[in-house]
Amino acid sequence: MKMARRTFGFILLLSMFSFLTGFSAEEKELKATYLWQTTLIATEPDQILTFAKEQGVNLVYLKIDITRKASYYQSFIKKASEAGVKVQALGGLASWGLEQNRPKIMAFVDWVIAYNKSAADTEKISGIHFDIEPYVMPEWKTAEQASIMRQWMGNVDAYIERAQLDPTLEIGCDIPFWLDKTYLPDDSTTTISEWLISKHDQITVMAYRDRADGSNSISSLVPQELNWADQLGKKALVAVETKESSEGNFVTFYEEGKTYMNAELSKLPSLLSPHPSYVGTAIHSYEYWKPLKE
Repeated sequence: MKMARRTFGFILLLSMFSFLTGFSAEEKELKATYLWQTTLIATEPDQILTFAKEQGVNLVYLKIDITRKASYYQSFIKKASEAGVKVQALGGLASWGLEQNRPKIMAFVDWVIAYNKSAADTEKISGIHFDIEPYVMPEWKTAEQASIMRQWMGNVDAYIERAQLDPTLEIGCDIPFWLDKTYLPDDSTTTISEWLISKHDQITVMAYRDRADGSNSISSLVPQELNWADQLGKKALVAVETKESSEGNFVTFYEEGKTYMNAELSKLPSLLSPHPSYVGTAIHSYEYWKPLKE
């Protein structure tokens, strides 16, 4: 009887501990934005962080110009850290999908690793975010596609291995929603999207639409990517556009403005709740989002 009481007491205590620690460890939903114009962190750092606070942004993908010294970034990243905003190093070009440009990618990763070694805790970069889009090159739509994909995959393997030299870095990349129909050249059962998700800690699915639910909506375009991320234990954000688009009004929130966009994005946690991989949204980009009408 005493043993039963002790067992029950232990289970109750363990349950209470799990509840309390689980509650305290619960992560806040991420709201990210891209910042491509590196010079803005010098000309308007306070405006950037004020805007971030107003809009609930807690993650910035900051374009890193590796020709600049570490000191150029330290002040802004420290201010961001103190404001509860993490900064990830943003880099990438379509041509970074080609093997000939691997040295540029490695130099970028090496710069980030070296930067973190010399930076104070509040000045550190929390991750690297790659925006490599070889599928926009004309060659992608030719017989060269398989070769380009192999080169891209080789570059990904190389930068993942190098970035892991700093275990504190979270490694992420952008993936367009429609890439989940493109299979690997040497594996007809696996798409390039699934492969990319398997390689990274975090992915951002570019689901450029201007409404949260319904047909041809944000939530309708991402289930396949989120399913893979669920299965692979990865984190996934869903990205939207605020830049004027020649592809049609439905692609961007440019016409509708901030209030409408925020209302639509607020629906996503509920709509995507079946997916444990879903951790938040990303808005492309600060430069277009800030002047957007209310």
